[in-house]
Amino acid sequence: MKHERNRTIVKCAAIGLGIGVGLFLGALFALAITVQRFQATNTIAGNVSVAGVEVGGLSPDQARALVEAQWLPSVPSDVDLVHPNGTYTISRQALGAAVLLDQAIEQALQIGRTGGILGGIRTQLWLWRRPLNVRVPAWVDQYQLRETLGEIAEEINCEPVDAEVYVTADDQVEKSPGKVGVTVQIGQSVAALQEALADPLCSSATLSVVAQPPTISAEDLADIEVVLGGYSTPFKAWKRDRTHNLKLAMARVNKTVFQPGEEFSLNETVGPRLSQAGYRNAPIFRENEVVPELGGGVCQVATTTYNAALLTNLDILERRHHSRIVDYCPSGRDATVYYGQIDLRFKNSLSHPILLLGGIEDSRLWAKILGKADDDYDVKLIRTGVSRFGYSTKEIIDPELEAGEPVVETDGHGGGRATLIREVYSKDGELIARQTMHTDVYPAQTRVVRFGTKQPEAELQPASEESSAPALAPAPE
Repeated sequence: MKHERNRTIVKCAAIGLGIGVGLFLGALFALAITVQRFQATNTIAGNVSVAGVEVGGLSPDQARALVEAQWLPSVPSDVDLVHPNGTYTISRQALGAAVLLDQAIEQALQIGRTGGILGGIRTQLWLWRRPLNVRVPAWVDQYQLRETLGEIAEEINCEPVDAEVYVTADDQVEKSPGKVGVTVQIGQSVAALQEALADPLCSSATLSVVAQPPTISAEDLADIEVVLGGYSTPFKAWKRDRTHNLKLAMARVNKTVFQPGEEFSLNETVGPRLSQAGYRNAPIFRENEVVPELGGGVCQVATTTYNAALLTNLDILERRHHSRIVDYCPSGRDATVYYGQIDLRFKNSLSHPILLLGGIEDSRLWAKILGKADDDYDVKLIRTGVSRFGYSTKEIIDPELEAGEPVVETDGHGGGRATLIREVYSKDGELIARQTMHTDVYPAQTRVVRFGTKQPEAELQPASEESSAPALAPAPE
């Protein structure tokens, strides 16, 4: 009985297996017929998309029209070429880039048509389980790209430009950010753009460049917010050589940035006063005389800068007054320099970087020190013990000098004395510091006058035209 039951089970299983195999083969045959019929058509397989646009069951022309309508508008017509100073926008067409939509449509059309019937069956089985998307490739004309980049490089290439600060007439601080020096590397940029433009949706790419940062960057000027102190002095513009020296020296002082604790030396900043550096002869004080010398006038640059430093509350490290009182600055507030011997030095004793600006406007030489508003103080410069005194005259009797009008050998000039005190106040009016800076004594110079006593020699009378010699006696006959 049990044996008969097992035989029945085996027989039923065999029948079921046969039915299953028959159904599978039938389905496979039906699928093969479907694939064969599909391969004979000119339509794209179902569940296939191009660039994300469903095109299954469409002809190539229908698929192209649909993709052009739904996807092509999303392709950027322009590309931003990024470089250190910004972006350069240009059309994809000018770069030689194009999308190969026809190639993508053809690739979509071939899905399910390769590998014969068996290959078609495998593809159809895959498409039933998941969709298949065909990416639209892009092509770049390398020669056109290189030529276009050469033209772009001519517009982008530039030398570095320092960030700058401008001070308005009412002492408001304005800035320009400066510019990085750029040289486009054509070969490397071509390779980078070919890779980037292979993506049709690429809207920006970075150019390969050699960048040269400016000496003064916008970051260097981040703390430059207000004018901390400034001063100006008058000069006689008609003295052309001296005016030339003023412009030359102040141009080298202009735009000097120094960090907290850093020292400023006028001699190091301006450099030797040489003809090779462009300096001209102009009057200077030397050994109680006014003599022409290369770089005459640089002392006025020192004086103007010195007063700006005083009014900014900077620590003064070295300063010397002139041998006589100058006419462009009150006594006790001047500064003289002589390269290699006498210097003007001060230190940035504030908490943030400072910027020294200087220049000429009309007939005034000016210097201003800019910095952070937190370092801004009210500074008062007070002169005490100010006195002026005249000069004496020394008369010298000179027997070697002919009598007559006196001769001035040395001009005299008056002297003076002044003590300078600096008071520093907070913005609330509280006195923070009071310091006696120095007491200057300007010695008077004696006027020396020579009086001659030598009498002029008597003039010799010219001989008469008639001879005074005795006449010769006539010869005897």
